[in-house]
Amino acid sequence: MKLKRIAAMLTAAVMAVSLAACGGNTGTNTESSQNPKENAEAQAVHLNLAESWGFEYFYTILTPEVSSSSYDITYYLTSFYDTLFEYNSEGEVVGVLAEDWSMSEDGKTYTFQIKQGVKFSDGSDLTAEDVAKSILAVPVNLGQYNGSYGRLSTIIEDAVATDEYTVELHLTQPYYNTLRELCLANPFGIVSSEQFNEDLTAKQESFRSATYGTGPYMYAGDNDGQTWNFVRNPNYWGEAPEVDSFSIKYIPDNDAKILAMQNGEVDFLSGIKNVSAESYAQMEQTDGYGAQVDEKSLQTYYVGYNLSSEIFGDQVVREAISSAIDKDAVVDNIYGGLFDKADAFFSRDLPYCDVEQTVYGFDLDHANQILDEAGYVDTDGDGIREKDGVKLSAAFLYQTGTASDDNMVVYICDQASKIGIELTPQSAQMMDWYAMIQSGDYGLTIFKTQGGYYDPAMVITNINPSTSMDPILMQIGASQPELAALVDELDSATDEARIQEIYNTILTTMADQCLTTPLIYTRQLAIYSDAVASYTFPTDASFTSVQNIHLN
Repeated sequence: MKLKRIAAMLTAAVMAVSLAACGGNTGTNTESSQNPKENAEAQAVHLNLAESWGFEYFYTILTPEVSSSSYDITYYLTSFYDTLFEYNSEGEVVGVLAEDWSMSEDGKTYTFQIKQGVKFSDGSDLTAEDVAKSILAVPVNLGQYNGSYGRLSTIIEDAVATDEYTVELHLTQPYYNTLRELCLANPFGIVSSEQFNEDLTAKQESFRSATYGTGPYMYAGDNDGQTWNFVRNPNYWGEAPEVDSFSIKYIPDNDAKILAMQNGEVDFLSGIKNVSAESYAQMEQTDGYGAQVDEKSLQTYYVGYNLSSEIFGDQVVREAISSAIDKDAVVDNIYGGLFDKADAFFSRDLPYCDVEQTVYGFDLDHANQILDEAGYVDTDGDGIREKDGVKLSAAFLYQTGTASDDNMVVYICDQASKIGIELTPQSAQMMDWYAMIQSGDYGLTIFKTQGGYYDPAMVITNINPSTSMDPILMQIGASQPELAALVDELDSATDEARIQEIYNTILTTMADQCLTTPLIYTRQLAIYSDAVASYTFPTDASFTSVQNIHLN
């Protein structure tokens, strides 16, 4: 422990030097000096970013019990915490902290060889014990939310350090998505084991003042309630990032973020949560700023239906709405051509998802025809069809968000009115939205797949209502129990041919019965000041990876 304290003191000294060198300035300080050491410090680069929330807690797992923020550090975890694996752009799982690995014949035991010579940001050495405790701590710290980030955390039997750099992970059943889920910094980022209590709960006070990972950056430990500061991890084992330090400013309004960038207060913004299609186009056309769109288009925005309702339990109504939506117009007019229209629930580029499926094209005549044939007619001339005394009128619930989301909902409501269906837009904050969805107090909604490493396996798992944490997708399994049974089989399958066969059945059934209406495949966006040359989007594009920012 004495060595740990010395390491922490040295780390604090390095942090102080780094922040002093940055001086809170944006971009590169080019003042010259005769002293090489002073010159190196003077040229340190500090960037300012912005988010719509503040930061309270820096552990890899967030629940309402530890943070009042909806997102906190989640989207930045890859800048602070390494994982055992990552999923590269070629679609392969490759080792990060795991140098080698193997799986037992029954698929229930994984053995990992841990990279040697790696240190945490507090200066302590990474060992197998840290990895084992980090894994075991996941279900403990998720508590009632265990399963929210995939199936793996619910089937961990044990994790054992068999020597200083070897870990055995024991599962209660085989699981085909194990390595891919271990790519997730949330919840499987590797943490210094000294920051867990004996019962493996995280030391909350520790994680309110520091990060304890092996990644390229660390929390500097200071904030004024509006700005949080981060510096390079002096013990980082990998290639040093170009950005020396960065701050994240609390700016809740997205338009205000753009204004702050134009005023020189913010240097970099990424993610469709921060950058709308409109603001992207605006900054792309403004001299002195850069704009990039990710080449990958993988996360799906879709219409989710209340399948237990009298109206949307009818496939004809769902198919009519799907046929009334011109996805090309949505892409071009609402999202400025930045995204792709979605004809299937998942992009066919994702594992197991290159499956031929029914596609509902834009056809208002077809929509009106099938409603007529099903007996939905407007008997009183008010423009709203009815059948058996039930009007086709419902609330279109969506989460309060960007102008693009508002525009999407208004567009769909307008198109629905052309086929005699009345949809009323109703926005709600995230937690209120969840409560209304769970209570069934809605007709349809806009939702999205989880994106990144979460798609497709963890999204498909949520179809099974017995294990689901997704209030939209679990309705599919509840209304189609045979699909829920297939998901249950899938989650313990080991034969790749059978896994693909199950995906084929699930995806084709979802499409044939129009259980959701895919709308667009999103791409991540980034805009930045002239201090930045470019940005390499991470494979899991849900994250902002400051280490991937390249400077001019």
